[in-house]
Amino acid sequence: MQGLRLWEYLYCEIYQELFVQRNYIRICDLKPGQKVEAVFLLLNSQSRPKRDGSNFVTMALKDATGKITGIMWDNFAPLINGSIRDNDYVEVAGEVLLYNNMPQFRINKIAPVPDGEVDAAFFLPRSPVPPDQMDRELAKRIAEIEDPDYRALVVAVFSNSTFLDKFRQAPSAVSMHQAYLGGLMEHTLCVVRNAISIAENYPLANRSLLIAGGLLHDIGKVVEFSYDKKIAYSDTGRLLGHISIGNSMVEAHCCHLGDFPVAKKILIQHLILSHHGLQEYGSPKCPATLEALILHHADLLDAQLSNFTEYMAHAGRTGIRWEFSPMFDRHMFGASEIIDDGQAVSNLARELASPAAIKTSLTGGNVIPSDELLTALSKSSVCELRLK
Repeated sequence: MQGLRLWEYLYCEIYQELFVQRNYIRICDLKPGQKVEAVFLLLNSQSRPKRDGSNFVTMALKDATGKITGIMWDNFAPLINGSIRDNDYVEVAGEVLLYNNMPQFRINKIAPVPDGEVDAAFFLPRSPVPPDQMDRELAKRIAEIEDPDYRALVVAVFSNSTFLDKFRQAPSAVSMHQAYLGGLMEHTLCVVRNAISIAENYPLANRSLLIAGGLLHDIGKVVEFSYDKKIAYSDTGRLLGHISIGNSMVEAHCCHLGDFPVAKKILIQHLILSHHGLQEYGSPKCPATLEALILHHADLLDAQLSNFTEYMAHAGRTGIRWEFSPMFDRHMFGASEIIDDGQAVSNLARELASPAAIKTSLTGGNVIPSDELLTALSKSSVCELRLK
């Protein structure tokens, strides 16, 4: 009897494991015409009116590789009655189409999937830098802090295992740059690297202060973001922001250290409070020391270049050549080469700059017969302006 119960138990366990196995297809691998049945994370579902007075539903489906727009023309009652909500895992079936030259998922059916039956790692991207490599570099940078007070502060922060686990896991942003697990640690180390390189040209900079400030400048992000299913702002993060949170964390650690020099604490806090550069960009203070200026530019440089290299990688996968960048507020070029006929453009430029073209331009279409007049005009300021 005991044996039968054991086998029954094992059978149920095996059956349950097979039951919760789900199909995962990376969004970056979806192709037009492909029929799909897989699990995704649901975002931003909205009911919209059709011309005939009925409704349809649009949504975004997400995984670690990107997003795709989904559309349902019918069978969407669970999205309306609240049995399926945004930020739920869903199993969907349908076909990938091309709409306005962009992939779109036409969904025929949708069903909720319990969180416990989903491999959450499939839905959150992770830093391409190996964690153990970043761990080694973090230890190296802490060891490079020669000032004993700054080093004691940094050691106190990073020796807290709960904080360190969050620091190693947290993203650096929701969307702008290094918006993936491990992104905060990757960004922090890049900023310190940038700051050290910049300081090589400015020997007056306090290297210990700069490294300590670089390592601590974004520590508030361990509280600012949540990242269980998707990367988002926490309530505390929206209300306070990582700069003020990080400043408070440094204040608390300096108090616990007891005899930490007040002047050094203020200099570290100034680096944290000013690293975004301008008040309109979220910094309560603007950089007012050499180290604060260096850290601000080191931080901005990594944020912008990381954003752009991520865009270039996306452009390489999708074939997009130009795309508007919210970070830069302009269209950015992500292709590896220019496809315009450069020779044709050069030939046209030479043609427009030829003496015959200049004669025609200067006379409104009537060619001047006198080369002496053309020579005289070509030396005048009026002609120079026209040629520009």
